[in-house]
Amino acid sequence: MTRPFAKTSLSDVVARLRSGMRVLMQPGSGNPTGLIAEIMRQADRLAPLTLMGGLRLDDYPFAAPAYAGKLRFATWHMSPRLGDAHARGDVDFVPVSYFGSVKLFAEGGAWAPDAVILHTAAPDRGGYLSAGVSVYALPAARRAPLVIAQVNARMPRTLGQAFLHRSQIDCWVEVDEPLLEYPPTVVGSVERAIAQHVASRIPDGATLQVGVGSIPQAIMEALGDRRDLGVHSLLVESMLPLVERGAITNARKRLHPGRMDVGEIMGTARLYEWSHENRIINMEPSDILHDPHVVAGLGEFVSVNSALEVDLLGQVNAESVDGRQITGIGGQFDYVLGASRAEAGRSIIALPSTGKGGTVSRIVARLPAGARVTTPRYLTDAVVTEYGVAELRGKSATERARALCRIAHPAYREALERDRSTS
Repeated sequence: MTRPFAKTSLSDVVARLRSGMRVLMQPGSGNPTGLIAEIMRQADRLAPLTLMGGLRLDDYPFAAPAYAGKLRFATWHMSPRLGDAHARGDVDFVPVSYFGSVKLFAEGGAWAPDAVILHTAAPDRGGYLSAGVSVYALPAARRAPLVIAQVNARMPRTLGQAFLHRSQIDCWVEVDEPLLEYPPTVVGSVERAIAQHVASRIPDGATLQVGVGSIPQAIMEALGDRRDLGVHSLLVESMLPLVERGAITNARKRLHPGRMDVGEIMGTARLYEWSHENRIINMEPSDILHDPHVVAGLGEFVSVNSALEVDLLGQVNAESVDGRQITGIGGQFDYVLGASRAEAGRSIIALPSTGKGGTVSRIVARLPAGARVTTPRYLTDAVVTEYGVAELRGKSATERARALCRIAHPAYREALERDRSTS
């Protein structure tokens, strides 16, 4: 079906939406801020409207009390900033990994969208629009009943699986606005110590998956002497120096050698400018990028993810605190599973030994009631704190507990040893 690709205004393009619709948005730095602001202005007419999406870099303005009962949010990536809206019933958290979410939030899925809104670069001479820094929503957009584009001259034109043709878009609006940025974070001594331990497990030529935050940034900073690293996941600002000094070349990757495969780009204007028409970058939606079968074929693949707590069995909770959902499964399970099946694959869970200013241990005897298990014990490979590495793969339950006690903060080791010996 050919769509009209009609240019219109913000108010008229949002007028295409109707009460009761489900509307999928791009996550991360691809957030179409102008369109979302107009949806908020028309909230009374649209009520109830369900917005859907993942990780966001803003403050979820549509979840403010003023929109209670009008704008709902369905997400696979919870946030503490959604606590009040969730408590009043305006947020639905869907527990699904990134790979699983693609089908769930597309035609035929339980959360099939009535409309998809994209944030894109301008069309090229052939009529193709690039989804730029976030291609997550493209599989859904190719089959959605209504597709709306916010076209922005500041959006980099990324390459790979990043395009929709104008004939696949119903209507569009031109909005000139800066992309949301994810600047570098503060890295302290704990993060640097963790990074050194993680870096010792990353050989030359490995293909990496890392997330966002201070620990992944510290890990990137610790890999300056490596050669021919590859990237499969997310492109962040701290990777640029490694590309510039030749540590990241993607030369030994089994999938698309010479190119990094990414689904999202999160950084500052410098990174976005560098990404524009850069042939090193190959954008891939999550149905490819997070597919454990694809990951299993990467060979020497190293997945690095964080956690909130790990118990002495090796169960990883990366989602909840005191029984409250504060984030999502994300891609952790997809990548850990893929790494477990990859030839020479490794998965690393990296976290500080303590939380809440040192008042609690993040290595715990057992996960508390209500805690979510993001990575099950039988898939956990290695756990890293600032005190060392606990190698768990192939170890007995007793050996695992001993190894995890050794990397706990010294103030909590004795109590953990007592719990281990009595359990």
